[in-house]
Order: sequence, then C-alpha cells, then structure tokens
Amino acid sequence: MNTDSKTTAENPFLHFKVRWLILCFFLISVAIGFDLSLTSGFSGFNPKDPIFDRIIYTFTFIGLCFWTIGQLRQLQLNIKRLIGQLPSNYPWLPTIGIVIAILLFSLGSGQLFYYALSLYNPTLVESLLNQKFFLSGSETFAPPLYNLLTIITFIVVAPVSEEFIFRGILLHRWTAKWGVTPALLISALLFAVFHANIVGLFVFGLIMSLLYIKTRTLIVPIICHSLNNFAAIGLEYLSTTTGTHETISNLEQLRTYWWVGIVYMLLSAPWLITFIYKN
Repeated sequence: MNTDSKTTAENPFLHFKVRWLILCFFLISVAIGFDLSLTSGFSGFNPKDPIFDRIIYTFTFIGLCFWTIGQLRQLQLNIKRLIGQLPSNYPWLPTIGIVIAILLFSLGSGQLFYYALSLYNPTLVESLLNQKFFLSGSETFAPPLYNLLTIITFIVVAPVSEEFIFRGILLHRWTAKWGVTPALLISALLFAVFHANIVGLFVFGLIMSLLYIKTRTLIVPIICHSLNNFAAIGLEYLSTTTGTHETISNLEQLRTYWWVGIVYMLLSAPWLITFIYKN
C-alpha cells in the first residue's frame, strides 16, 4: 500500500475539502431557488411567499447531506461508524439538564444581543422580533403546509442535517487538519455565525461537539438539538398566545425586560461551564 492510500484509509477527512462543501451548498440552494421561481411563474404563486424559504432550506440541507455522504463513500469512510450507536442505558436526565441550560443561555444571550442592536437599528430588531414560527392565511398561501414544514424543519431536518454537517463533518475535517481544540472552536463559531446569535449558539455548538466526542455518536447531539428546537418553538407559541402583544410591542418588551437576559445567563452559565470544564 502506498503512502497516500494508507493515509486515506487511516483518516479519510484528510482528503475531504470544505471548500467543495460550501460551493455545493450554494449551488444546491441556487438551483432549488431557481426551480421554485420557475414554478411560481407558471403557477402564479408569489415567489416571495415565506413557504419558499422553508422549502429552500429543507431541500438544500437534505441535498447537501446526500452529496456529502457520496463524497465520504468515495473516501471509503464508514458512514455508520461516523454516526455511531446510542450507548445502552445512556443517562438522559443530566443531558436534558444541559439542554435546558443551553436553551436558557441562548435565550439570555439572544435577548441581550437584540437589546444592544436595538440601540443602533431598532427597525431591524423590530422586524426580527416580529418574525413568527407559524403563519395564518393572510401571511402565506398554504398555512397548514407552511406550519407543517416549520415543524419538520426545526425538529427533524435542522437537527439531523446540521449535526451531521457541523459535528460529523467539519469537526472531523478540522480536527484532522488543526487538532481537536481549534476544530471545536472554529466549528462552533461557524455554527454561531450561521444562526446569528453569536454567543448563545457558539456555546450551543461547543456543547454539541463535546457531547459527540464524549458519546462517540451523533444520535445524542441530534436528539438534544431537536429537544432544544422543540422547546424554542413551544416558548414562541406560548408567547404569541398570551395576549401581551396587544398592549405592548415586542421591541418595547425587549427594552423593558432586557435584564431578564442577564438572569438567564447567570442561572445557566455555571452548569455549562462545569460541563465544558469536565469534558
């Protein structure tokens, strides 16, 4: 066996190119967006309808995962081994506690980030705060389909595809290139930038990476990611059904209760810091 073949057999990620992954992401999203534009042109649907954003995201990440799996198979990587198996008698209670702590920290850091941003661009923040998970008939041509896609996207597609890409692929590739610690930090940072909430999602990405390394399976971070998104959707749904939006705007609520973000972060930080330190 020559040196190149031996290296590939030992660590296929040494030959995996992230730049091709990024290029594939843009090509798939552009292709799907173009197809939807043609479809809307023939059907008369509004191409700016929010449902198309859900469709583009869902099929882009599904297509990206299939393309990545094809590339890894060419490098003779065992996909089942990459995903791993769920350990028997896995201690879910402490893990769920970590998920709750991550959710609180993300909510708190996000609230403080939006508050700081509102001091400079209140219009942008107000538009972001007014975005909703679920839409009615006046906001999309097919509310049931949109809402169903939202649930599938946030609870199934996003956890599976994002954990596979960020933890299963990027973490491995950059570990092979730079080592574990730089790979942890860079993959978590990219994950945070992709989701806008830099501080909260950086910590989220770091915790998911540590869970993957600790358990040697993507199943645990996928489930934790799904639970986190499910809780976030639930909180959003509760906030839209309390009736507070009728008397005070989202921006006014943010500026009035910005300190709640600090409380959330102070409550959750000790648990997250302990988990990161131990792992």
